[in-house]
Amino acid sequence: MPDSKHDDRPPMVVAMQWVTQITTIGLEMALPAGLGYWADTRWGTEPWLVSVGAAVGFAVGMRHLLWITGDRTRPNVPDKPDRDR
Repeated sequence: MPDSKHDDRPPMVVAMQWVTQITTIGLEMALPAGLGYWADTRWGTEPWLVSVGAAVGFAVGMRHLLWITGDRTRPNVPDKPDRDR
């Protein structure tokens, strides 16, 4: 995300970008557990797949949350190009 101090976009655009990011994180956390629940009811394996789905969703969501809040150590994602060189 761009630095808000140097962001020339309208405030609503910046807000919608944050809303999109937070919604994505929520879905990343909830969908694996939901799929695990569906698979558990289909194959009779409860509560194992919902537990695995919840753990995977939590890990993926937290990794994404940490990445957007400043810890830019996500692999294979280049930093912004340095235009001053």
